[in-house]
Amino acid sequence: MRYGNMKISVTATFFFLAIRFCASAQTGFFLIAETKGNCSHLVKSVDYQNQNEYCITDEPIIKSAEFSVVGQLQYDLLKTTQFFNIRFTKSGYETLKLICDHMPEKQLLFVVTNKAAGIFDSKKLKPSQLMPISGVADSKEIKWVFENVKNAK
Repeated sequence: MRYGNMKISVTATFFFLAIRFCASAQTGFFLIAETKGNCSHLVKSVDYQNQNEYCITDEPIIKSAEFSVVGQLQYDLLKTTQFFNIRFTKSGYETLKLICDHMPEKQLLFVVTNKAAGIFDSKKLKPSQLMPISGVADSKEIKWVFENVKNAK
């Protein structure tokens, strides 16, 4: 009987860890949480030189199912920046507009497999169904972000 309880406990623990792992691998746009104490969902930036940390909400405000990569990774005219575009679904675009219109003091954090890939200030962001994501040309970071967003489900 004791063995049976132990098996259930191990299974429950494994299940909890699996859920936690899946939740931490999310991709999407999150609100940056304003906390004065402990943060339940802390993410680090994808930037290998500056590992900034951000406290975010537990769930994305715009999920990865609400946007997709359009086209390929491209260079700007001077070849100093590389970029790709994401296209929002109707619901993703509507959510983005609502945040910009009604929560201008908030910042959105673009998170890719639990790494912060960009910050967008709601005051300065002009909502559009097509949004460029850019980074330093030929950097590991922009290539990593592109590949992981392209393959996000």
